[in-house]
Amino acid sequence: MGLFFRSKPKAQGMQPHKNWPWTLNTGGELWPGFDTWEMIVSELRELNLEDPDSFLILEQKDPQDPQNYWFIQSAVNRAGPHPGWYTVEVGWGSEQGMGLRDRDIRTVEEVIPFFRAAYDRKAVDLSGFEDMSGMLG
Repeated sequence: MGLFFRSKPKAQGMQPHKNWPWTLNTGGELWPGFDTWEMIVSELRELNLEDPDSFLILEQKDPQDPQNYWFIQSAVNRAGPHPGWYTVEVGWGSEQGMGLRDRDIRTVEEVIPFFRAAYDRKAVDLSGFEDMSGMLG
């Protein structure tokens, strides 16, 4: 008789979808169908405190149901416990519900790997992220 080890299933929607298209939102300007990693890095490096519209969102929507989505976003904290640090948020919505995780990170160099994993459609390491799902409506 053998023992079978099963990995714990991932919560529905917590990670980027393998087949949904990307849209890049830079300060409110949408870039659907963009295809360069370098654009993401460049835009992350340009985030700043002075511009209230300085943010970057890499997002996906299910082409069959726009109520299903996944995103990772970042901006520079203007206030709070870590002004000048970067906030990274990961969020999703599906029939099973919505979720939001949040983490403050000191430098853009530490932010980039989270976006790289997402862009490559790999698992984003959410350890150290705080569950902010209770703030969702």
